Amino acid sequence: MEYLVKKRSTPKDVLLKILIVIAAIVVALALFILSPILGMFSMFGYLLAFGAFYGAYRLIAAMNLEYEYLLTNGDLDIDKIMNRNSRKRLVSVKCSSFEAFGKYKAAEHQNKQYQTRFMACSSPEDPNVWYATFKHSKHGNTLLVFNASERMLEGIRPYIPKQLAFQVFVKKAAQ
Repeated sequence: MEYLVKKRSTPKDVLLKILIVIAAIVVALALFILSPILGMFSMFGYLLAFGAFYGAYRLIAAMNLEYEYLLTNGDLDIDKIMNRNSRKRLVSVKCSSFEAFGKYKAAEHQNKQYQTRFMACSSPEDPNVWYATFKHSKHGNTLLVFNASERMLEGIRPYIPKQLAFQVFVKKAAQ
């Protein structure tokens, strides 16, 4: 089962993009001003100025994120897709190793100590954001925050520990 979620831009992301563009403009202007001073090496200044704009473009494009969740026989794999052309595996975990699982509320996890936090969701404020905590051999005590469709939740349900499944699915339904 697969599920794909696009990360929404936050005001922090927009500000960072603006700062990247401003930095590229400043670097390019400085290089254009310094190019005549370099004499016969002025072409390198122009190439570096072009490189500043290209680097800014690449940085901004890399901020265009999507997360893909793959659930196969109780193994949950989360990939980060940058600008629809580069993929990186964030984490692979067996659902049976979940120590806690449920709807995500940021306030509940703010003061808890996790060695690694994966925010692999469209936005932490979305209503269908879930969390799982587990011990990972590479990442230690880990918090995973992700979007989950009803179909994905039904796929995860048989593989999580029975006590967790009861707490999350049966008790919540009764309330």
